[in-house]
Amino acid sequence: MALLPLGDGSAWWSTSAAMAGLGWAGLGMAMLYPILSAAVADIAHPGWRASAIGIYRFWRDLGYGLGALGLGAVAALGGQLEHAFWFAAISMLLSGALLQLWGEETHPRLNPAS
Repeated sequence: MALLPLGDGSAWWSTSAAMAGLGWAGLGMAMLYPILSAAVADIAHPGWRASAIGIYRFWRDLGYGLGALGLGAVAALGGQLEHAFWFAAISMLLSGALLQLWGEETHPRLNPAS
């Protein structure tokens, strides 16, 4: 995401967009949504699994809405489209950092119960 505003021209933007879509693992963004939903379903008890997935979807969709408003505000106030890309890149970096700080591993092999 941060590569997009660093260059000019359609070749640069196309390459940067392809890299953002493919991701570092080469699996692409298409793999993100089923993996996140499966992760929520895996850690939720069967009795409240449907509620957990609903809550996850609520926060995900709220994030889409707030992110769109933020992108529009940054682009309008900054006067350049590149500012919106920087906003998205910084938001992604911050959300990853918060997950690293506050997230908890739930896989039994990686986090065995005491």
